[in-house]
Amino acid sequence: MSINQATQVGVMLPTEHERKQIFFWLKQISSYTAWNRIFGLYQAWAQATEECARQATEPGGPAADYGLILNGLAHCEEAVLRLKKGDKRIFKFDANGELAMADRLPTYWEKMLFRMEDGETLQRDEGNTPGWTQFHQALVKLCAAWGECAPDILESQWLNEPAHTIYGDWFRENLPKMHFPSALPDVPTPRDEVLIPTGKTIPYSGIWEPVDAPKPPLFSLFRNNEKPTGPFPIIGCMNYLHGGSPAPIAKQETADDSLRVSVTWRLLWRDTRYEDGTVPAEEAGYVFLKPDPAEEETLSVASDAFDPLIWAESGQPAPQTGRWLAEHDLQASITLQAGEILPMHQGRKSRWTLARA
Repeated sequence: MSINQATQVGVMLPTEHERKQIFFWLKQISSYTAWNRIFGLYQAWAQATEECARQATEPGGPAADYGLILNGLAHCEEAVLRLKKGDKRIFKFDANGELAMADRLPTYWEKMLFRMEDGETLQRDEGNTPGWTQFHQALVKLCAAWGECAPDILESQWLNEPAHTIYGDWFRENLPKMHFPSALPDVPTPRDEVLIPTGKTIPYSGIWEPVDAPKPPLFSLFRNNEKPTGPFPIIGCMNYLHGGSPAPIAKQETADDSLRVSVTWRLLWRDTRYEDGTVPAEEAGYVFLKPDPAEEETLSVASDAFDPLIWAESGQPAPQTGRWLAEHDLQASITLQAGEILPMHQGRKSRWTLARA
């Protein structure tokens, strides 16, 4: 379906006030503040898992996955540290995708909870799994916070999927529930137009909006006198897109249909946050819906209340004496003295995490 056809069938578009809200929300869920908060909930889950491991009377359950959960926490910690330095590649699904790696164990255990509810696997409680209550509660809170931010920010492993964020019934229902400043900032108007058609490489991470703009001629780049000028009609919902990835198709909703169309993406805002070593003052006012703030207080931990993870890679000297766990392998652990070289695992380099229990 062409762009013109799409605009003729009643595509739902946000109002100007809703555009301001969506722009603010995309900045919020991609922020250091959002992901550092999630890291705190991940820490709480790892601590609950450690307690299960301490009390375990038989193999299996959370205790068996303690090493993998620690490795997931290490990836989440690395993501937050890199994001604070301005590195947005942590959101991608590639070798830089620390958050994609961190998500594996929470996703696995969230699916396990569904299987328990459906009776497909062993129901767990304090009787057969000491520490289960806190483990379960911490996992649910982590998954809730992750689910509020990740779906519209983390890059999919399938690069042919449409852009995540779509304006339609979900936004109409949920925007009024979100917390916004009384005076919302305007959506930026770019001084210099950056227009990228579906399939071409996105040059910068940031917030982009699909517009009705002519595409460049085949095998040609815009010259100064060829670059189209606005105003450009908006034909879909703005999205957070990732530098170095192909521009996606856009997804649009009508009253009774869902459309997928090739579009031209217009850069509204290039994400350069944290590159100067500071966190914008705006982030102090961010309010998140999940988990419920009252419940979150009982589970999250301050970063100085949790021992920092100690990890290193194959070929590096062990920074501390102890038992080291191989990433992605429940059975692999080795005991090394400080200074001994961490080995390869199964013929490949691996990340090793110092066990805390």
